[in-house]
Amino acid sequence: MIRFLGAALVICATGTMGALGVITLRRRVCVLEGLIVSLQLMESEICSRMTPMREVLDMLSDTAPPRVRGLYRRAAEGMSALGQCSFYTIWKNAVAMSYELALRPDEAQTLSELGLCLGRYDVREQAEAIGQLRRRLELLLRRAEAERDRDSRLHAFFGIASGIFAVIILL
Repeated sequence: MIRFLGAALVICATGTMGALGVITLRRRVCVLEGLIVSLQLMESEICSRMTPMREVLDMLSDTAPPRVRGLYRRAAEGMSALGQCSFYTIWKNAVAMSYELALRPDEAQTLSELGLCLGRYDVREQAEAIGQLRRRLELLLRRAEAERDRDSRLHAFFGIASGIFAVIILL
């Protein structure tokens, strides 16, 4: 009886690990979608309404998709130190501290580089920088969606299969 209970626990544990892999793939897609939507909002606020950066960050920390609000909240909070450090430093620190985004290093670097243009150049150049980042994120989103579609079943299968394999070996 205890063997069967242990076997069930091993299969449940490895199945859970496979499910966590599926959740990670789905979360990545949601984060990239949220970043794209929030950048569209940022671009429209900067270009159409010429809203100051502090107000844009405050607005996005409330209205951006939930998974990316933390990034804008950290950047808005960092704006109090604007005279002591550059906006790029504030933005880069906000990106670095946004662990919930689970960005890959190259993605975090690309997102950090946006801080070099925001609030520094004229509206047209800021819009171009945001547009370039948005296009890059859209490409990454398409790749993440393909990866999610391709690998979700694989993660789930290998989670359960590895548990069954371990049970067979242990019994």
